[in-house]
Amino acid sequence: MMSFRTKGAAYFNYLMGEHRKSPADKLVLSLLGMFSRLYRWGVLRKYCSFRDHPEKRTQVNAVVISLGNITVGGTGKTPMACFLARRLQQRGYRVALLNRGYRSKAENNTAVMSDGTTVFLTAADGGDEAYLMARSLPGVPVIVGRQRDLSAQRAVHDFQAQVLLLDDGFQHWKLARNLDIVLIDAANPFGNGKVLPAGILREPMKQLDRAGLCIITKADQRCRRDMEIIYETIRRYNQKAPIAEAVHRAKWCIPFKAWDSMKIQNKEKETLPAGTRVIVVSALGNPASFEHTVKAFGYDMVRVIRYDDHHPYQETDMDAMVWQAGRAGAVLVTTEKDAVKMPAGYIEQNNISLYVLGIEIEIIKGNEAVNTKLRQVLGG
Repeated sequence: MMSFRTKGAAYFNYLMGEHRKSPADKLVLSLLGMFSRLYRWGVLRKYCSFRDHPEKRTQVNAVVISLGNITVGGTGKTPMACFLARRLQQRGYRVALLNRGYRSKAENNTAVMSDGTTVFLTAADGGDEAYLMARSLPGVPVIVGRQRDLSAQRAVHDFQAQVLLLDDGFQHWKLARNLDIVLIDAANPFGNGKVLPAGILREPMKQLDRAGLCIITKADQRCRRDMEIIYETIRRYNQKAPIAEAVHRAKWCIPFKAWDSMKIQNKEKETLPAGTRVIVVSALGNPASFEHTVKAFGYDMVRVIRYDDHHPYQETDMDAMVWQAGRAGAVLVTTEKDAVKMPAGYIEQNNISLYVLGIEIEIIKGNEAVNTKLRQVLGG
């Protein structure tokens, strides 16, 4: 049964569609429009308070690169953060990643998820995204907490970080930054152009002019003409920022037990064969994008199971998945972000046929523009 949150999200998506609305729907939209104007006023007021008073912004002795978006929903920030961290590492920089730890026990504090060698917190304690980053980025400290200015100071003091990646930081103005990278989801770039709660925008479109670099993610999910419209929209508000395109590429799909133990080195060699019947399980902001990636990897997707974003998986959830997989004659496939929240002991004890799909970001257009912008910000 769908939760109230899931039903609310489904109804919101329905309202955002272009189909004919009932009188009740129109009334709801009218009320949302009223709240939207209040939200717009509040967010601009907060932004201006930091813009007009730079002394309120925390400065740290490191290059700060913010990675964020102007809309709600999944644009691929986690794989992009991992992509950028690896690229900066390869250039010899000491990198640290700052994550909010959304809906975790550490969100209201400042805690070290990983020092780059040891992962100290669980996904429940420090957040699923931060835990996944810590697993995926050896040598990169991951600091969690809502107050990213405090996390930044700790990263510089405790780990001598030279470059800080501020995850989901476009609206976190308290920490001064050297570059704002804005990710734009090609599948649903700007919604209906309205701010919350009447649309999916976190800020008015004109705020795109703060971006120093725009990366359109999931570019393979739109035709060229649609991509040109996205370019034109960006350029309407930002004439200077370079624009790049990226896609989510599935790289491997291995058994949960092997993934959890991190023992397989050559994951591609152990990948589940193409054509396998699979049931896709996820708790994401944009599950359709992941499902598209699964099909593109060559699997026969017979069913999908969707949970609320950041859903904490229980043993009863696993039992329900196994029952559906048995009926469909399929195996279960999920994301790394979901896998970190699943009960590993229960999965292994019951020999559940669950596979984890590894996804990485790949820049397919504008790679040199990304490199040039990074060189400018890093000073060489």
